[in-house]
This record gives sequence, structure tokens and C-alpha cells, in this order.
Amino acid sequence: MVNQDRLFGVKLDTRRVVLLAVLIALQLVIARFAISLTIYRISFGFIVTALMGWWFGPVWAGLAAVLGDLINSLMIGVPGGYFPGFTLSAFLGAFIYGCFFYRQKITWLRVILAVLTVVVVVNLGLNSWWVSILSQTPISVHFATRAVGEAATMVIHPIVIYLVMHFEPIVRLKDRIQ
Repeated sequence: MVNQDRLFGVKLDTRRVVLLAVLIALQLVIARFAISLTIYRISFGFIVTALMGWWFGPVWAGLAAVLGDLINSLMIGVPGGYFPGFTLSAFLGAFIYGCFFYRQKITWLRVILAVLTVVVVVNLGLNSWWVSILSQTPISVHFATRAVGEAATMVIHPIVIYLVMHFEPIVRLKDRIQ
């Protein structure tokens, strides 16, 4: 049987809803300052996604990521227009971080495994599939080119997530919302 408290995370009161809304807005702002390379885009929105999973649990983090993706795609606009596959990817990435981090001790191994799962399942797997559907090209083409950028992700993301989750003001804020 699934522990609903573990899955859904904290109970949302007004203060927590506002914090979640601020995190969604922060994620949208941070994503705007991405660095676009020829085959890869570097963004720091993953930090906010990981924090939402850590602070609110898998389901709330996933739903917040969906809302953020919808706002970004439908209101702000993304190249190529809205595609629901990327909304599913947003949900799953935040859900995975929530499963690994919510009410857990943040260790190097836990962070590396969380990032590895997001990279393999969401970034390389699903997102390569979505791009192949949109571009009508074989998934192998996108998987191979994305793998190079995701290799860098496997180095950078765990370091950044671990450091942020051990930064004292962030830890204190987390303790206040629990």
C-alpha cells in the first residue's frame, strides 16, 4: 500500500500555496536565462524543480511543474508551440525529485541517483522521443546528440543540487515550511 503522506507530501495551507506559486514563478524566470548552445540548452530551472520535490513531495512538485510548463508554453510561449509530452516530462522530473528527496536525508548518492533517473528516463528517454515525434526523425538521432549534453548534466546538476540543499538559508526555509 502506498503511503499517501509520502506521496502527496505536505498539506497545503495558504502560506505553502504562496511559496509554491513563488517557486513556479522563480522557475519561469530562471528558465528565461538559459544558455542555448547548438545542440543543448543549459538552464538552472532544475534547481527549483528539485527544491519543490524536496519541500512539497512528489505529487505537489509534479503538479507545480505541470502548472509552470503550461504557463510557460501557453502564456509566455515556447519555440514550436505547446506539446503535451513535455508537460508529462515536467511532471515526471519533479515527481522523481520528490520521490528521492522528500523527507529524506540529502546525500551525494541520493542526489546522483535522482539526477541519473531524471536524465535517463525524462531527458534522454521521453524528451528525445517527443523531439523525434515533433521533427518526424528517428529517435536515435536525437538520443545521440542529446547524450553529449546530458553527460555534462550528470556532472553539473548533482553538484549544484547538493550544494543548494546544504546551503544554510535554504535548509532553514525548508524547516519552516514542514
